[in-house]
Amino acid sequence: MSPLHADDLSRLAPALVVVPTLDPAAGHGRAYAERLKAVGTPVRLTEHAGATHAFVSMPGVVPQAKAAREEITAFLRETLSG
Repeated sequence: MSPLHADDLSRLAPALVVVPTLDPAAGHGRAYAERLKAVGTPVRLTEHAGATHAFVSMPGVVPQAKAAREEITAFLRETLSG
């Protein structure tokens, strides 16, 4: 199940799409961000070089996780406070 395959992606909340570059599904994240952008949904795509799938859940193991978690937290604060 992937939101990329939904027929209609309009009228969604602003999105932050976090993509690890060493993930076989990285292209899906990029494509999802492009589809959101195409229908006018505010979207921010960030790529974390050298990170693997599920890296955000491993902050003590994967160095990129800390930066991604900080970015997600800031995005949520910014989006939900406005």
